[in-house]
Amino acid sequence: MIGGPVCNEVLSAELIFAEGQHLTYQNKETLWEIFEAIGKNWSNTNYDSNNQRSSWYEMIKAKTENAPNYTGEYVNAIYVLNELKIMYGEDEAFKKLFFKSGVDNSQPPTTRLAHCKIYVVNEFIRMQIVAGGFKSWGTKYGGEEAKNYHGFLAGTRYNRTPKVRSYTPETPQS
Repeated sequence: MIGGPVCNEVLSAELIFAEGQHLTYQNKETLWEIFEAIGKNWSNTNYDSNNQRSSWYEMIKAKTENAPNYTGEYVNAIYVLNELKIMYGEDEAFKKLFFKSGVDNSQPPTTRLAHCKIYVVNEFIRMQIVAGGFKSWGTKYGGEEAKNYHGFLAGTRYNRTPKVRSYTPETPQS
């Protein structure tokens, strides 16, 4: 496992209780760093993920204003990230968190690091995919953007590239 005493502190596998607490502006900005670093580390987003920022804010709002409340998990992720940055530096902290955390996603999260990885990082990765994060896959190494890609859920609201072909269902003959 990576990290120090904060990352490796043992917790219950249940969500961290935070009812009645709210994220500050600075908390949200620090969480945004995690989301933005996902795209940078996979080299798969346009504009450093800023084209997904409003959708991301909507998700954070929904996850902190409705049950189950994820505020405790988000604040925990900030503590974990701060410790990793101090120990490894910013860029290496994200690489270790994303690729070398030692967290088994199939096991209950029983440390602060595991809570961060399972309840926050993995969720941000899923959100990025659903919001169209892979549409620029391959551009880092001179590849082409996914020209006909319009999002995981049948399209973004910004469909600017025409479809290759339209589907016209055949009419059943009687």
